[in-house]
Amino acid sequence: MKPKLKMVKARGVLFKPKWTLTALTVAAVLSFLLLAQWQVRRAQEKQALLRLHACQLRAPVLALHGDERLVEDRLRYRSVIVTGVWDSDHQFLLDNRIWHGRVGYEVLTPLEIEGARQVVLVNRGWVAAGEDRAHLPEVFLPKGQVTVSGRVDRFPEPGMYLKGMEIPTDGWPAVVQQLNPKVISRLLGRPVLDFQIKMAPEAADGYVREWQLDFIDPHRNLGYALQWAAFALLALGLWALDGVKRARGLQANRAERG
Repeated sequence: MKPKLKMVKARGVLFKPKWTLTALTVAAVLSFLLLAQWQVRRAQEKQALLRLHACQLRAPVLALHGDERLVEDRLRYRSVIVTGVWDSDHQFLLDNRIWHGRVGYEVLTPLEIEGARQVVLVNRGWVAAGEDRAHLPEVFLPKGQVTVSGRVDRFPEPGMYLKGMEIPTDGWPAVVQQLNPKVISRLLGRPVLDFQIKMAPEAADGYVREWQLDFIDPHRNLGYALQWAAFALLALGLWALDGVKRARGLQANRAERG
């Protein structure tokens, strides 16, 4: 049995909403408010990242020894130097990376850390993809000891995960859609650190390196939050308008019958 909503009169305004529309409005408003709250949280997370980045810019350069971990992002964006030997025979091309509207790869080269078993992946920058994706860019590096400078960062994550994205193609350099340190470690036969080093723009042996934080824009998320909140208000307004119109229609019908 359908519940009945009585006609309410407040300050001379008749109001009688439909129960089905009321239920839909409640669901819609709650959904919109939850989405707004989620966008606010995303904005707060991005603001925290910007503060972290600003703090790490003031921190002294850290020398890596191979036992570091990206715990709770405390090492993220930190300026580091590390000495080791390039493993130029086993490089990775991170696919579908965009630079100024062009599609290409980011070149990640394993660096065998001096005095340690661990390997760290150094992101040497962006290279364009050819018209024929079967022909990969030349990313050769001479072997020999080097000291690399750059900043620590997480491995990039795809917007949508698909099964098998973390499995590199056969052959070298290997093309991969998502970098997973455990998978890379099995391929290389050595432990791989759980972060990348984005090579400093002024360092040699690199490609296009415009490391920016433009994608971290908390104001955009706050704008989305306001939009969802506006949708919630709009839904309430339409529900109230329908309730008033329906009540007036019912009142008019009764007057005609009377």
